[in-house]
Amino acid sequence: MVRPEKRRCQDTATAIPDDLLLSEVLVRLPAKSLACCRCVCRSWRAGIAGAIFVRRHLELSRARPPSVLAIPRVLDPDDRATSSEISFHRLPLPPPGQAPGIVHSELMLEKAWPEGITCLILPAHCDGLVAIATVSDRVFVCNPATREFVALPPGSHNAELDHTEDLVPRVALGFDQWRNRYVAARYFYRTYGEPPFVDEVTGEYHAAQDHDVGHEVFTLGGGGGGSWELTQDPPHAVGVQRPVCTRRALYWHADEPQPRLMRFGLRDRAFDLVPRPPTGWNPIDDMAGLDDGKQLCYVHAAAAAAFQVWMADDDGGPDELQWSLRCCIDLADPMPRVNYNLMPVIADGDTLVAIAGGTLWRYNEGAGQVMVELHNVRYERQDGSIYYLGPPSFLSEHYVLPYVESLVSLA
Repeated sequence: MVRPEKRRCQDTATAIPDDLLLSEVLVRLPAKSLACCRCVCRSWRAGIAGAIFVRRHLELSRARPPSVLAIPRVLDPDDRATSSEISFHRLPLPPPGQAPGIVHSELMLEKAWPEGITCLILPAHCDGLVAIATVSDRVFVCNPATREFVALPPGSHNAELDHTEDLVPRVALGFDQWRNRYVAARYFYRTYGEPPFVDEVTGEYHAAQDHDVGHEVFTLGGGGGGSWELTQDPPHAVGVQRPVCTRRALYWHADEPQPRLMRFGLRDRAFDLVPRPPTGWNPIDDMAGLDDGKQLCYVHAAAAAAFQVWMADDDGGPDELQWSLRCCIDLADPMPRVNYNLMPVIADGDTLVAIAGGTLWRYNEGAGQVMVELHNVRYERQDGSIYYLGPPSFLSEHYVLPYVESLVSLA
Protein backbone atom coordinates (compact mmCIF):
# COMPACT_ATOMS: atom_id res chain seq x y z
CA MET A 1 0.00 0.00 0.00
CA VAL A 2 1.26 3.48 -0.91
CA ARG A 3 0.47 6.01 1.75
CA PRO A 4 -1.95 8.76 0.60
CA GLU A 5 0.48 11.61 1.15
CA LYS A 6 3.19 9.84 -0.91
CA ARG A 7 0.69 9.16 -3.70
CA ARG A 8 -0.26 12.84 -3.75
CA CYS A 9 3.43 13.82 -4.16
CA GLN A 10 3.85 11.35 -7.03
CA ASP A 11 0.70 12.60 -8.74
CA THR A 12 1.86 16.22 -8.40
CA ALA A 13 5.30 15.46 -9.87
CA THR A 14 3.71 13.54 -12.73
CA ALA A 15 1.35 16.44 -13.44
CA ILE A 16 4.16 18.97 -13.99
CA PRO A 17 4.70 19.31 -17.76
CA ASP A 18 8.19 18.65 -19.10
CA ASP A 19 8.44 22.14 -20.59
CA LEU A 20 7.83 23.69 -17.16
CA LEU A 21 10.33 21.35 -15.48
CA LEU A 22 12.93 22.27 -18.08
CA SER A 23 12.35 26.03 -18.14
CA GLU A 24 11.90 26.62 -14.40
CA VAL A 25 13.58 23.77 -12.52
CA LEU A 26 16.24 21.92 -14.49
CA VAL A 27 17.65 25.08 -16.04
CA ARG A 28 18.77 26.18 -12.57
CA LEU A 29 20.82 23.05 -11.89
CA PRO A 30 24.64 22.91 -12.27
CA ALA A 31 26.18 21.14 -15.25
CA LYS A 32 27.14 18.04 -13.21
CA SER A 33 23.53 17.48 -12.14
CA LEU A 34 22.25 18.06 -15.68
CA ALA A 35 24.61 15.36 -16.95
CA CYS A 36 22.60 12.88 -14.85
CA CYS A 37 19.26 14.41 -15.86
CA ARG A 38 20.03 13.72 -19.51
CA CYS A 39 19.78 10.01 -18.75
CA VAL A 40 16.24 10.20 -17.31
CA CYS A 41 14.33 10.25 -20.60
CA ARG A 42 14.59 11.29 -24.23
CA SER A 43 12.52 14.45 -23.79
CA TRP A 44 14.78 15.73 -21.01
CA ARG A 45 17.88 14.89 -23.03
CA ALA A 46 16.57 16.78 -26.05
CA GLY A 47 15.36 19.72 -23.96
CA ILE A 48 18.66 20.16 -22.11
CA ALA A 49 20.55 20.13 -25.42
CA GLY A 50 18.21 22.72 -26.97
CA ALA A 51 19.49 26.19 -27.82
CA ILE A 52 16.86 27.97 -25.69
CA PHE A 53 17.75 25.90 -22.61
CA VAL A 54 21.50 26.45 -23.12
CA ARG A 55 21.13 30.23 -23.45
CA ARG A 56 18.80 30.48 -20.41
CA HIS A 57 21.16 28.34 -18.31
CA LEU A 58 24.02 30.66 -19.30
CA GLU A 59 22.03 33.76 -18.28
CA LEU A 60 21.30 32.26 -14.86
CA SER A 61 24.93 31.20 -14.44
CA ARG A 62 26.06 34.80 -14.99
CA ALA A 63 23.82 35.90 -12.10
CA ARG A 64 25.56 33.59 -9.62
CA PRO A 65 28.43 34.77 -7.39
CA PRO A 66 31.51 35.28 -9.59
CA SER A 67 34.27 32.71 -9.78
CA VAL A 68 37.44 32.35 -11.83
CA LEU A 69 39.04 29.61 -13.88
CA ALA A 70 42.76 28.93 -13.50
CA ILE A 71 45.08 27.04 -15.87
CA PRO A 72 48.31 26.16 -14.02
CA ARG A 73 51.40 25.55 -16.12
CA VAL A 74 54.58 24.09 -14.67
CA LEU A 75 57.61 24.89 -16.80
CA ASP A 76 60.27 22.21 -17.27
CA PRO A 77 63.69 23.90 -16.90
CA ASP A 78 65.09 21.54 -19.56
CA ASP A 79 62.24 22.02 -22.03
CA ARG A 80 59.95 24.94 -21.43
CA ALA A 81 58.28 24.89 -24.81
CA THR A 82 55.47 22.36 -24.39
CA SER A 83 53.72 20.07 -21.93
CA SER A 84 51.89 16.82 -22.63
CA GLU A 85 48.94 17.71 -20.37
CA ILE A 86 46.74 20.60 -19.38
CA SER A 87 44.23 21.08 -16.57
CA PHE A 88 41.48 23.56 -15.72
CA HIS A 89 40.55 24.47 -12.14
CA ARG A 90 37.79 26.52 -10.61
CA LEU A 91 38.82 28.94 -7.86
CA PRO A 92 36.40 30.40 -5.32
CA LEU A 93 36.68 34.12 -4.68
CA PRO A 94 37.01 34.75 -0.94
CA PRO A 95 34.64 37.28 0.67
CA PRO A 96 35.96 40.86 0.74
CA GLY A 97 38.23 41.47 3.68
CA GLN A 98 39.09 37.82 4.33
CA ALA A 99 42.78 37.29 4.98
CA PRO A 100 44.48 35.41 2.12
CA GLY A 101 45.50 31.83 2.82
CA ILE A 102 46.02 28.54 1.02
CA VAL A 103 43.28 27.99 -1.55
CA HIS A 104 42.21 24.52 -2.68
CA SER A 105 40.89 24.55 -6.21
CA GLU A 106 38.28 22.33 -7.87
CA LEU A 107 39.64 20.24 -10.74
CA MET A 108 37.17 20.54 -13.61
CA LEU A 109 39.07 19.01 -16.54
CA GLU A 110 42.43 17.36 -17.08
CA LYS A 111 43.51 16.40 -20.59
CA ALA A 112 46.58 14.63 -21.93
CA TRP A 113 47.91 15.63 -25.33
CA PRO A 114 51.12 13.72 -26.20
CA GLU A 115 51.93 16.01 -29.14
CA GLY A 116 52.46 18.83 -26.66
CA ILE A 117 50.65 22.03 -25.66
CA THR A 118 52.55 25.25 -25.24
CA CYS A 119 53.47 25.91 -21.60
CA LEU A 120 53.44 29.67 -22.04
CA ILE A 121 49.93 30.53 -23.22
CA LEU A 122 47.55 33.46 -23.62
CA PRO A 123 44.14 31.78 -23.26
CA ALA A 124 41.00 33.44 -24.58
CA HIS A 125 37.53 33.00 -23.10
CA CYS A 126 33.89 33.57 -23.98
CA ASP A 127 30.74 32.31 -22.22
CA GLY A 128 32.57 29.57 -20.31
CA LEU A 129 34.57 28.40 -23.33
CA VAL A 130 38.37 28.61 -23.43
CA ALA A 131 40.66 28.70 -26.48
CA ILE A 132 44.42 28.08 -26.44
CA ALA A 133 46.83 28.45 -29.35
CA THR A 134 50.07 26.46 -29.73
CA VAL A 135 53.34 26.75 -31.63
CA SER A 136 52.16 24.00 -34.00
CA ASP A 137 49.55 26.27 -35.67
CA ARG A 138 46.87 24.31 -33.80
CA VAL A 139 44.17 25.76 -31.57
CA PHE A 140 42.42 23.89 -28.74
CA VAL A 141 38.95 24.83 -27.51
CA CYS A 142 37.38 23.39 -24.37
CA ASN A 143 34.32 23.70 -22.16
CA PRO A 144 35.46 22.76 -18.63
CA ALA A 145 31.86 22.42 -17.37
CA THR A 146 30.92 19.76 -19.94
CA ARG A 147 34.47 18.36 -20.11
CA GLU A 148 34.65 18.79 -23.88
CA PHE A 149 38.14 19.32 -25.31
CA VAL A 150 38.52 19.77 -29.06
CA ALA A 151 41.62 20.18 -31.21
CA LEU A 152 40.71 22.31 -34.21
CA PRO A 153 42.30 21.46 -37.58
CA PRO A 154 45.68 23.15 -38.09
CA GLY A 155 45.38 26.66 -39.45
CA SER A 156 47.59 28.46 -41.94
CA HIS A 157 51.27 28.26 -41.04
CA ASN A 158 52.48 31.26 -39.08
CA ALA A 159 55.91 32.19 -40.43
CA GLU A 160 56.51 34.20 -37.25
CA LEU A 161 57.06 30.89 -35.44
CA ASP A 162 60.12 30.24 -37.62
CA HIS A 163 61.83 33.41 -36.37
CA THR A 164 60.90 33.64 -32.67
CA GLU A 165 61.72 30.95 -30.12
CA ASP A 166 59.84 32.41 -27.15
CA LEU A 167 56.66 33.43 -28.97
CA VAL A 168 53.44 32.98 -27.01
CA PRO A 169 50.77 32.27 -29.65
CA ARG A 170 47.55 34.26 -29.42
CA VAL A 171 43.98 33.40 -30.32
CA ALA A 172 40.64 35.20 -30.03
CA LEU A 173 37.31 33.66 -29.09
CA GLY A 174 33.87 35.20 -29.33
CA PHE A 175 30.17 34.82 -30.12
CA ASP A 176 28.97 35.96 -33.52
CA GLN A 177 25.38 36.98 -32.75
CA TRP A 178 24.61 37.61 -36.41
CA ARG A 179 25.41 34.00 -37.36
CA ASN A 180 24.48 32.55 -33.95
CA ARG A 181 27.82 30.74 -33.70
CA TYR A 182 30.95 30.89 -31.58
CA VAL A 183 34.13 31.62 -33.52
CA ALA A 184 37.85 31.33 -32.89
CA ALA A 185 40.18 33.69 -34.73
CA ARG A 186 43.92 33.76 -35.28
CA TYR A 187 46.42 35.78 -37.24
CA PHE A 188 49.36 34.34 -39.19
CA TYR A 189 52.27 35.65 -41.21
CA ARG A 190 52.68 34.47 -44.78
CA THR A 191 56.12 36.06 -44.76
CA TYR A 192 57.91 37.41 -41.73
CA GLY A 193 60.80 39.72 -42.41
CA GLU A 194 63.43 41.13 -40.12
CA PRO A 195 61.97 41.70 -36.63
CA PRO A 196 62.36 45.11 -34.93
CA PHE A 197 65.67 45.67 -33.12
CA VAL A 198 67.82 48.39 -31.57
CA ASP A 199 71.35 48.85 -32.89
CA GLU A 200 73.66 48.32 -29.89
CA VAL A 201 76.27 50.73 -31.32
CA THR A 202 74.14 53.65 -32.50
CA GLY A 203 71.06 53.06 -30.35
CA GLU A 204 68.91 53.51 -33.45
CA TYR A 205 65.58 51.68 -33.55
CA HIS A 206 64.88 49.63 -36.69
CA ALA A 207 61.26 48.75 -37.38
CA ALA A 208 60.08 45.37 -38.60
CA GLN A 209 60.29 44.84 -42.35
CA ASP A 210 58.42 42.92 -45.06
CA HIS A 211 55.54 41.52 -43.04
CA ASP A 212 52.63 39.92 -44.89
CA VAL A 213 49.99 39.15 -42.27
CA GLY A 214 46.73 37.23 -42.70
CA HIS A 215 43.71 36.46 -40.53
CA GLU A 216 41.29 33.53 -40.35
CA VAL A 217 38.28 32.39 -38.33
CA PHE A 218 36.89 28.98 -37.38
CA THR A 219 33.17 28.51 -36.72
CA LEU A 220 32.43 26.19 -33.81
CA GLY A 221 29.49 23.84 -33.61
CA GLY A 222 28.68 23.92 -37.29
CA GLY A 223 29.05 20.13 -37.75
CA GLY A 224 31.08 18.43 -40.44
CA GLY A 225 34.45 19.15 -38.83
CA GLY A 226 34.76 22.68 -40.21
CA SER A 227 37.80 24.52 -41.49
CA TRP A 228 39.53 27.86 -41.10
CA GLU A 229 38.14 30.62 -43.33
CA LEU A 230 40.34 33.45 -44.56
CA THR A 231 39.09 36.98 -43.87
CA GLN A 232 40.25 40.43 -44.82
CA ASP A 233 43.92 40.90 -43.90
CA PRO A 234 44.73 43.05 -40.86
CA PRO A 235 45.83 46.54 -41.93
CA HIS A 236 49.01 46.31 -39.82
CA ALA A 237 51.29 43.75 -38.21
CA VAL A 238 49.76 42.25 -35.07
CA GLY A 239 51.36 43.24 -31.76
CA VAL A 240 52.33 41.20 -28.73
CA GLN A 241 49.28 41.93 -26.53
CA ARG A 242 46.39 39.51 -26.18
CA PRO A 243 43.30 40.06 -28.36
CA VAL A 244 39.92 40.71 -26.77
CA CYS A 245 36.39 39.95 -27.91
CA THR A 246 33.30 42.00 -27.12
CA ARG A 247 29.74 41.30 -28.30
CA ARG A 248 30.40 43.13 -31.54
CA ALA A 249 34.04 42.72 -32.47
CA LEU A 250 37.50 41.28 -31.92
CA TYR A 251 40.23 43.74 -30.97
CA TRP A 252 43.88 43.17 -31.92
CA HIS A 253 46.86 45.37 -31.05
CA ALA A 254 49.22 46.78 -33.64
CA ASP A 255 52.64 48.12 -32.63
CA GLU A 256 53.97 49.24 -36.02
CA PRO A 257 54.33 51.85 -37.38
CA GLN A 258 52.79 53.18 -34.14
CA PRO A 259 50.62 51.73 -31.37
CA ARG A 260 46.98 51.38 -32.39
CA LEU A 261 43.96 49.08 -32.14
CA MET A 262 42.52 47.06 -34.99
CA ARG A 263 38.82 46.19 -34.73
CA PHE A 264 37.55 43.10 -36.57
CA GLY A 265 33.77 43.46 -36.81
CA LEU A 266 31.95 40.16 -36.33
CA ARG A 267 29.01 41.30 -38.44
CA ASP A 268 30.85 42.39 -41.59
CA ARG A 269 34.05 40.38 -41.00
CA ALA A 270 36.14 43.45 -41.82
CA PHE A 271 38.90 45.44 -40.09
CA ASP A 272 38.81 49.06 -38.93
CA LEU A 273 41.29 51.17 -36.99
CA VAL A 274 39.90 52.51 -33.72
CA PRO A 275 41.33 54.98 -31.20
CA ARG A 276 43.35 53.87 -28.23
CA PRO A 277 43.00 55.56 -24.84
CA PRO A 278 44.89 58.86 -24.63
CA THR A 279 47.92 57.34 -22.89
CA GLY A 280 51.47 56.42 -23.65
CA TRP A 281 52.22 52.87 -24.72
CA ASN A 282 53.89 50.03 -22.85
CA PRO A 283 54.44 46.53 -24.28
CA ILE A 284 52.88 45.07 -21.12
CA ASP A 285 49.63 47.02 -21.53
CA ASP A 286 46.65 44.67 -21.52
CA MET A 287 42.99 44.52 -22.51
CA ALA A 288 39.87 42.66 -21.45
CA GLY A 289 36.19 42.48 -22.24
CA LEU A 290 34.03 43.14 -19.16
CA ASP A 291 30.34 43.26 -18.24
CA ASP A 292 29.40 40.29 -20.42
CA GLY A 293 31.36 41.66 -23.36
CA LYS A 294 29.58 45.03 -23.37
CA GLN A 295 32.59 47.03 -22.27
CA LEU A 296 36.15 47.19 -23.48
CA CYS A 297 38.79 47.63 -20.78
CA TYR A 298 42.34 48.85 -21.50
CA VAL A 299 45.00 48.82 -18.79
CA HIS A 300 48.02 51.03 -19.30
CA ALA A 301 51.12 50.24 -17.24
CA ALA A 302 52.12 53.78 -16.27
CA ALA A 303 54.95 52.59 -13.96
CA ALA A 304 56.42 49.36 -12.58
CA ALA A 305 53.38 48.71 -10.32
CA ALA A 306 50.99 51.55 -11.23
CA PHE A 307 48.18 51.28 -13.75
CA GLN A 308 45.51 53.34 -15.46
CA VAL A 309 42.25 51.50 -16.17
CA TRP A 310 40.31 52.89 -19.14
CA MET A 311 36.81 51.81 -20.21
CA ALA A 312 34.78 52.17 -23.40
CA ASP A 313 31.24 51.00 -24.24
CA ASP A 314 31.23 48.75 -27.29
CA ASP A 315 27.59 49.36 -28.20
CA GLY A 316 28.02 51.05 -31.55
CA GLY A 317 30.28 51.32 -34.57
CA PRO A 318 34.06 51.75 -34.52
CA ASP A 319 33.73 55.56 -34.79
CA GLU A 320 31.74 55.67 -31.54
CA LEU A 321 34.40 54.18 -29.27
CA GLN A 322 34.87 56.74 -26.48
CA TRP A 323 37.37 56.06 -23.68
CA SER A 324 37.04 57.24 -20.09
CA LEU A 325 39.44 56.78 -17.17
CA ARG A 326 37.82 54.47 -14.61
CA CYS A 327 40.52 54.37 -11.94
CA CYS A 328 44.24 54.38 -11.18
CA ILE A 329 45.67 51.43 -9.26
CA ASP A 330 48.93 51.16 -7.34
CA LEU A 331 49.73 47.62 -6.24
CA ALA A 332 50.36 47.15 -2.54
CA ASP A 333 53.88 46.08 -1.49
CA PRO A 334 55.26 45.31 -4.98
CA MET A 335 58.49 43.38 -5.30
CA PRO A 336 61.42 45.69 -6.06
CA ARG A 337 62.77 45.90 -9.63
CA VAL A 338 59.80 43.96 -11.03
CA ASN A 339 57.64 45.35 -13.83
CA TYR A 340 54.10 44.06 -13.35
CA ASN A 341 51.37 43.71 -15.89
CA LEU A 342 47.75 43.77 -14.77
CA MET A 343 44.90 41.94 -16.49
CA PRO A 344 41.30 42.66 -15.44
CA VAL A 345 39.26 39.53 -14.75
CA ILE A 346 35.92 40.62 -13.27
CA ALA A 347 34.19 43.98 -12.84
CA ASP A 348 31.44 43.81 -10.20
CA GLY A 349 29.95 47.17 -9.32
CA ASP A 350 32.72 49.34 -7.88
CA THR A 351 35.01 46.33 -7.43
CA LEU A 352 37.59 45.26 -9.99
CA VAL A 353 39.28 41.84 -9.74
CA ALA A 354 42.53 41.52 -11.68
CA ILE A 355 45.58 39.27 -11.96
CA ALA A 356 49.05 40.79 -11.55
CA GLY A 357 52.34 39.11 -10.76
CA GLY A 358 50.69 35.69 -10.40
CA THR A 359 48.39 37.06 -7.66
CA LEU A 360 44.69 37.79 -7.87
CA TRP A 361 43.94 41.27 -6.52
CA ARG A 362 40.67 42.98 -5.60
CA TYR A 363 40.43 46.76 -5.95
CA ASN A 364 37.60 48.70 -4.30
CA GLU A 365 37.15 51.97 -6.17
CA GLY A 366 35.08 53.61 -3.46
CA ALA A 367 37.65 52.95 -0.74
CA GLY A 368 40.67 53.09 -3.05
CA GLN A 369 41.98 49.89 -1.47
CA VAL A 370 43.94 47.06 -3.08
CA MET A 371 43.72 43.70 -1.33
CA VAL A 372 45.59 40.47 -2.05
CA GLU A 373 43.01 37.73 -2.65
CA LEU A 374 44.57 34.54 -4.07
CA HIS A 375 48.28 33.95 -3.76
CA ASN A 376 48.98 30.42 -2.51
CA VAL A 377 46.94 27.93 -4.51
CA ARG A 378 46.92 24.12 -4.50
CA TYR A 379 45.93 22.55 -7.80
CA GLU A 380 45.11 18.88 -7.25
CA ARG A 381 45.38 16.43 -10.17
CA GLN A 382 43.55 13.21 -10.94
CA ASP A 383 46.51 11.07 -9.88
CA GLY A 384 46.60 12.71 -6.44
CA SER A 385 49.64 14.89 -7.12
CA ILE A 386 49.46 18.62 -6.46
CA TYR A 387 50.62 21.70 -8.28
CA TYR A 388 51.49 24.22 -5.61
CA LEU A 389 51.89 27.75 -6.87
CA GLY A 390 53.14 30.13 -4.26
CA PRO A 391 54.98 33.38 -5.03
CA PRO A 392 55.59 34.07 -8.74
CA SER A 393 58.34 31.87 -10.15
CA PHE A 394 59.98 31.40 -13.53
CA LEU A 395 59.22 27.68 -13.12
CA SER A 396 55.46 28.08 -12.66
CA GLU A 397 52.57 30.17 -13.87
CA HIS A 398 48.83 30.10 -13.59
CA TYR A 399 46.53 31.84 -16.03
CA VAL A 400 43.32 33.19 -14.55
CA LEU A 401 40.14 33.87 -16.53
CA PRO A 402 36.62 34.92 -15.60
CA TYR A 403 34.40 31.86 -15.42
CA VAL A 404 30.74 31.22 -16.02
CA GLU A 405 29.28 27.72 -16.23
CA SER A 406 28.14 26.94 -19.74
CA LEU A 407 26.42 24.08 -21.56
CA VAL A 408 27.55 25.26 -24.98
CA SER A 409 28.55 22.27 -27.09
CA LEU A 410 31.67 22.31 -29.26
CA ALA A 411 30.40 19.58 -31.61
